[in-house]
Amino acid sequence: MKYLDIESLDTYIEGSERYRSFLAEARTDADRYFSSFDDSPSRISRWAHHYFCKKEGGRLIYNPESPESHVCSICGTEYSSDLLNGVWYTIYRNEGAVNAWKSALIYRTSREKKFLDYLISYVSWYDEHYLDFRLHKKEGEEFDTLEEAGWGCSRIMPQSLNESIFIIRIINALEMVREDLPEGFIEGLEKGLFAHVFELFRPQVNEIHNIPTWLNSGIAVMGLFTGNKEMIDFAFNGKLGLKAQLEKGVTADGFWYEGSIHYNFFLLEGVVNALLFAELKGYSFPEGKEILAKMLESAYGYAFDNHQFPNPNDGWPDLNLKTYSYVYSGAVKVLGEESRAARLLGAILNQRGERGTIPLSKPIYFDNDVSMEELLFAREIRDRYRDIPGSGSSNFPSSNCSIIKKNGMNLFIKYGHNGPSHAHPDKMEIEVLYKDICLSRDLSNSGYGNPFCNEWHRVSASHNTVVIGGENHTGLGTGEILASEADRLKVRADEVYKGVTYTREVRILEYGFTDVFEIEQDEDNVCDYFFHVEGTLKSQLEMKSAETGFSSNGYQHLKDVKKVEYGSESLTLLWDVKGTVFGSTIDMENKELFIMKSPDNPVVNYRTSMMLRQRGKSVNFKLSWSANS
Repeated sequence: MKYLDIESLDTYIEGSERYRSFLAEARTDADRYFSSFDDSPSRISRWAHHYFCKKEGGRLIYNPESPESHVCSICGTEYSSDLLNGVWYTIYRNEGAVNAWKSALIYRTSREKKFLDYLISYVSWYDEHYLDFRLHKKEGEEFDTLEEAGWGCSRIMPQSLNESIFIIRIINALEMVREDLPEGFIEGLEKGLFAHVFELFRPQVNEIHNIPTWLNSGIAVMGLFTGNKEMIDFAFNGKLGLKAQLEKGVTADGFWYEGSIHYNFFLLEGVVNALLFAELKGYSFPEGKEILAKMLESAYGYAFDNHQFPNPNDGWPDLNLKTYSYVYSGAVKVLGEESRAARLLGAILNQRGERGTIPLSKPIYFDNDVSMEELLFAREIRDRYRDIPGSGSSNFPSSNCSIIKKNGMNLFIKYGHNGPSHAHPDKMEIEVLYKDICLSRDLSNSGYGNPFCNEWHRVSASHNTVVIGGENHTGLGTGEILASEADRLKVRADEVYKGVTYTREVRILEYGFTDVFEIEQDEDNVCDYFFHVEGTLKSQLEMKSAETGFSSNGYQHLKDVKKVEYGSESLTLLWDVKGTVFGSTIDMENKELFIMKSPDNPVVNYRTSMMLRQRGKSVNFKLSWSANS
């Protein structure tokens, strides 16, 4: 197998104005970056999750001409600090690795030696200076030795995870032009840069987790590229190598155990690169290919009908299948153009709607549509497979979530955890889509350095669930399915808090759904049922200003809190969500109803939220939603 079928690529480029525009943009980017390349080992990189506005949560604007000025993309506030300057260095180096790949592509399609020289000079510089970079961690701590630094340390990038991404990207570039590299160049990298990186990564592969999996992927790619058997054996067959990571870290349903759809695909990006180089170099890893195929299939079935993703736990907001089309495109090179993954990629690319973006370590896309991987490995798929297969209701019990779909209504529910890593305290969280209209979504979170990440996005009150006593859920155990049909799901979770059991049943109706949430607890306590709506409350209600009685765990960020005055045992609220009117009929017996504004993501926006309150040992909330279609 060749990395690149240049004859086929040339034919496609000649017949496609879009591909020609892609290459023209790549040429400009690579020329601009490498003609003024300027780096120094004295520059200590910092964690990119700090590159967000402290006020609005918006991403700061990276200006390649201004390493000491960082402006909020939402409110325009300008920041300058050593921390943010360090993040600028990280982004600058990521841009370098991306442009190395672009430079290799331009060279292969144009044979302009300047672009090959850019790539060789760039990689040679880091090879020569690698040990001049201080060992450090993402928050900036510096160390003299690997033993002193321990887990998480890196040199060029802020942490070993990012260093692996950097290395994998430049090796992709080098593999594309392999036949034109100077004699002895690859051997020099094996003994120099790659040997040092292997020494850095090896002791940090210490658990089943997405970061050690990325480190294994980096080691695998280095080993396969150079033919280094020690690296290859460590990466695939080590005690915590790729075989172990995938066998132990992927659930029976085909999801990475950490419970985040973003981390599921983020992990797959590294794995796909390792499998790609295994295919290129004739290394057999059938278990990895089998698991990859299953994970891609499961992710397609996990999505809503419009390909938006339910989004519990850490990650980024507003993700969809197109967000990760680059992963499917890379997988097509591994699994083949006749594979199920290829057909799924065709469906993803032909689905209407914009690709949801991710703000950090971004893949290469032209017009936020065509990825580098699609151009290199899956050019024919977009036109070859145009059907968009649907997926029905699905249970993923080993991943503690389910989705039911009927009559245009999609309901996702998360009812448990597989551990604390990247988890949010949101048992019994639901997300709702009706005919392309999102009634309520999970916000995931903003960058980890943003204060709203921990103060709002990672608290129970920001999710569609029940909060007891104003405290976040404490249990991290699994849940169970009590009943499951195509239009109905009933699930249970014990020890959500100590001595507290939750049961939730949702059922899809002809034009809506019902929601019954039951709480059983050892002691009387205040139970708050939250539901956050992606629309405007239209009902005219008699309300008065109120307080929730709690001032932490997210409650401090609720604003314009009003208590609804009512005189009946049920109440119907009307909501306008993107032009569709939804009615929510609420059982009000022994309940209090509050309407408020709560932070969105980004937090400059606010959603309208309702909170139902009841006190007791046995509490239940009953609601019925209908759409005026």
